[in-house]
Amino acid sequence: MRNELSGGQVSGGVVQARDIARLTIGAGAPPPPVRVPRQVPAPPRGFVNRTAELAALDALLAGEPDTPPVAVISGIGGVGKSAFTRRWAYQVSDRFGDGQLYADLGALRHRGGTEVSDVLGGFLRALGVHEEWIPAELPERASMFRSKTAGLRLLLLIDDAEHAAEVTPLLPASRGSAVVVTSHRRLGELLLSGAVPIRMAPLSADEGTRLLAGMLGEDRLRAAPAAAAELVRLCGGLPIALRVAGARLVQRPAWTIERVVGELTDAARRLDRLAVEGKPVVETVFEAAYHGLPPGAARLYRRLGLLPGPDFPLGAAIAIDDDGGGGDVTALLDVLLDANLLDEVGDGDRYRFHDLVRLHAARCAEREEPAAGRDAALERVAEWYLGRMAAADLAVMGTRLRLADHGRRLALGGTPFGSPGDALDWLETERANILALLRGAAARGWDEFVWQAAEAMWALYYQRKHYADWLEANRLGVAAALRCGDLAAQARMRNQVARALLELGEYGGAHEELVLARAAARESGNRRMEAAVLESLGRVDLERGDLDAASAAFREALRVNEDIGNPRGVGLQTYHLGLAHSRGGRHGEAAAAFERAMTVLTEVGDELLQGKIGIKLGAAYRSLGRPADAARAAGRAAQIMRDRRVPAEEARAWELLAVLAGESGDRDTARTRVRQAITAWLAAGNTDRAAGLREEHDL
Repeated sequence: MRNELSGGQVSGGVVQARDIARLTIGAGAPPPPVRVPRQVPAPPRGFVNRTAELAALDALLAGEPDTPPVAVISGIGGVGKSAFTRRWAYQVSDRFGDGQLYADLGALRHRGGTEVSDVLGGFLRALGVHEEWIPAELPERASMFRSKTAGLRLLLLIDDAEHAAEVTPLLPASRGSAVVVTSHRRLGELLLSGAVPIRMAPLSADEGTRLLAGMLGEDRLRAAPAAAAELVRLCGGLPIALRVAGARLVQRPAWTIERVVGELTDAARRLDRLAVEGKPVVETVFEAAYHGLPPGAARLYRRLGLLPGPDFPLGAAIAIDDDGGGGDVTALLDVLLDANLLDEVGDGDRYRFHDLVRLHAARCAEREEPAAGRDAALERVAEWYLGRMAAADLAVMGTRLRLADHGRRLALGGTPFGSPGDALDWLETERANILALLRGAAARGWDEFVWQAAEAMWALYYQRKHYADWLEANRLGVAAALRCGDLAAQARMRNQVARALLELGEYGGAHEELVLARAAARESGNRRMEAAVLESLGRVDLERGDLDAASAAFREALRVNEDIGNPRGVGLQTYHLGLAHSRGGRHGEAAAAFERAMTVLTEVGDELLQGKIGIKLGAAYRSLGRPADAARAAGRAAQIMRDRRVPAEEARAWELLAVLAGESGDRDTARTRVRQAITAWLAAGNTDRAAGLREEHDL
């Protein structure tokens, strides 16, 4: 038997019958009315206004685009991307008369996988397409969605996208629509297609405080403003962490903010404390991002968590992962940047963790890296830093006394700095990291590294006057040298401690350190080290006003340097004798000593000391009535110190030049030199001296 249907294409069911006496056609129940979809969830309470980011999204709607504009809102997990986009969607809802569509891809992913086809099916149903007419395959659904949205004014909010491929099929066809995507990744493929990136950073101190005020009330914050500010800092301005901490205080009205601050101060337990009903809410956010990393990036992430400083350079990242594990570290860093687990700092190859992310990375290392592996990774970083520090010290200080032998390190590392100023600036940039590394090394008993690193940091501490760091680093060095039993290193470290105390006016403490240093130097048999300690003893006597004792110490140091054939030491002690003459008002003898020292140190090639001597020589010439010679000496000194980026000495040279110009009657030049001195003092961090000059010269 063969059945045939005529009439062309037939849609719907077909009834086959032999005879039909009567046919009744019923329309059935009418379809439900199509309503304008409003799917975006309401914004959360206590939203802190992000003015700049909201303005960037508003700009998305400006003009007449050829295609629907797309914005990618990215940032670290918990930074408030979803709350922000919902707030904006609420504010601009009247501009999208055909409705708002919403999909939380993260929630779908956690329920067993994200099917973009299912999301499109839901969107089509929301736009009134009956289930019967929705195609089964993704390409046909995407095509129908574009057809259905053509000419509409829709806002699409796609939350927690993982990849651009999840978003592309969801893009509508109407120029009057807009799409906002949130992701913990940067979604570079969407950006290549013209999407606008908007990066969400943690809240500022003021914004974080306002968020807490919205939860706890203004009165409670006014009662403990310092504690509230510290709570924001400990949470790193991360909204999810602040909300968790705030929720604990809301649930316990009798608790003070100080109590929660006290709990979070312990960095090792901070993530555990940021929990709700026993659930580690904040850590869970970071865990999700971590488990989404490829193996190489995950390994680098947890190892970077071992670094003790607030940020780190590319070289340190390369060193910490340089154990034959493979992988291009720069490419792995790009993966972490894309996942918003790292931030770039400045214009160069420098990176930083959010504080809470760093704690999570360190916890991952503790959990997954063996103790020996963790120590080996940090040792590689310490060795890399010491090589760079040695190169910077050599570039800044030249052929000064050094006990550590860095020959192999310098041969391997080459010449990484273009100038002494570049080297000094690198030490300044890495100052906090190096001190943190010193602390960690001291705790691990890496004594050779500790005292050698403290010795190398003299170049920075002596030029830039970071006294707290100077004292801490070298006291760690003293303890390390004592544990090593290295007498010369003990003398070196105590001498460097004493020089900081001397400059701080603590002459008694400086003298005590130097007595111990001289005994260690003598016992070690290192005569050059003994000469350095004698110089420091002379400097203490000089500052105490005992010029005879100071001169005697400098002459003895001079004889030792002559005996061992150290021309730099000869020039340096001749300079110190000039200082003693100058303090005694013997300006002619002072000028002669400075001139002899200048000659020797010019032959040695020590430009830094030439600059220091030039300032003192200029002052001696001024006292002798030789202003032209004084200006030449001070002018060259100012240029040397500017080029070498030693602002405190540069400022002293400009001050002397200002006095000389004023005494010659050139008031305009004098004021110019004072302004240059003020700029240099500010660069050196001496705001008091800068303010004093402004007041003195009415600037």
